[in-house]
Amino acid sequence: MKRVQWMAGAGVSLLLAGCLNDPDSSGPHTPGMTIDNDASSLGVRFTPRQERILLENAEGALLKGAAYESFTMTLVAEIEPPRVNGVALQATSVSLNDGYAYISYNTAGEAYAGGVDVVRVNSGMDPEIVSSVVYDSADVHSLYYRDGDLYLAESASEPEGSLAVVERMRVENGKLQHKARERTFLNSFAITAVTVQEDKVFATSGNTGGLHVLSRETFEAGSSIEADDARWVDADESRVVVVQGMPGRISVYDKAKLALIGLWSFAGADIPEAKTTVRLVGGKALIAAGTGGIQLMNLETGKIVGSVAAPEIKGMSASQTVANAADGAGDLIYASNGEAGVYAIQASGNLEDLTGDKEVELTSLGRLAFEGLESVNHVAFDGNILVIATGRGGVKIVSVEPKPVVIEVRGVIGSTEID
Repeated sequence: MKRVQWMAGAGVSLLLAGCLNDPDSSGPHTPGMTIDNDASSLGVRFTPRQERILLENAEGALLKGAAYESFTMTLVAEIEPPRVNGVALQATSVSLNDGYAYISYNTAGEAYAGGVDVVRVNSGMDPEIVSSVVYDSADVHSLYYRDGDLYLAESASEPEGSLAVVERMRVENGKLQHKARERTFLNSFAITAVTVQEDKVFATSGNTGGLHVLSRETFEAGSSIEADDARWVDADESRVVVVQGMPGRISVYDKAKLALIGLWSFAGADIPEAKTTVRLVGGKALIAAGTGGIQLMNLETGKIVGSVAAPEIKGMSASQTVANAADGAGDLIYASNGEAGVYAIQASGNLEDLTGDKEVELTSLGRLAFEGLESVNHVAFDGNILVIATGRGGVKIVSVEPKPVVIEVRGVIGSTEID
């Protein structure tokens, strides 16, 4: 039975899972997977763009004025999803690290098939796909990169049935390495998210509910903690944070001892088997809370210090416009809202600042005006590059640049850039 599947076009990124034959690729093949590091074959799925992205309101009317005072956005490239047996995969999540975007894919319906793209993004103006892998019997729901290793959150079709898997792949100079598969099976149907801190790998599983800890050295499973409806995990130097649904909760664990040091509730995450993410920034949890919109929570007290409601769009139900992922840097947040698209949100200060219980004003600037966008599963933003996973629509890469500010010094007009 397939239990995890973040479906584009459904607004709610559902967690669901099957079986396919060999993928359409001629690269190095290990049973169950095929790697392609050939630039010419990968380039077929890549379309360069240089298009200014404007903002619009919920009715589709373009916005003017204040929304564009501090930054500009340019769509620089689009990527079609890879295919397995002629069937397009759907982009599920993105991890940005050191000039590369790592993109995960799974399959709609009851079949299992997935993949990963590695895209060199650099400054965002000349990106390219440099490596790719497809799996003929595993969905990849999310992923995380750390120090040359790529960690994949998967569900796989095995003789025993549908199993939750954490897989690790080596990456060298952006190229996925063809080696024996390194996989750890866990007691669940699917892994929803994975992250790494120091010598530990942390993974969440959804249906049976848990936070799992693996040794980074041996890649063997160690301890686990029960956490029902665990949907995402993130960690910093001292804490591991799990977001749970039905109802919405944030569980905060001491990283060294895995002792629960905080359990906080929030409005939202109330649709069964839906995607909910959490991102740690400046001592706060940035939560994509489903019907609860975007929320900023002080992890020390559980207080919601800032929020933006999920958009209301005529002709769409609340389940179609839920916030399923968010990422932020500086004073900008981008949120994916399923069929409602991607929204830009501005904070009243730098998100990295430790602000405690002080209110952080969040202002929705508008929706990114893409043509023909069906639905959005995930966003990743590092302050300069925005990468958008649009399910079966593939991936969009956007350059975000601060606008020069005109200043006058002793009667001379000049310009400088905003940090």
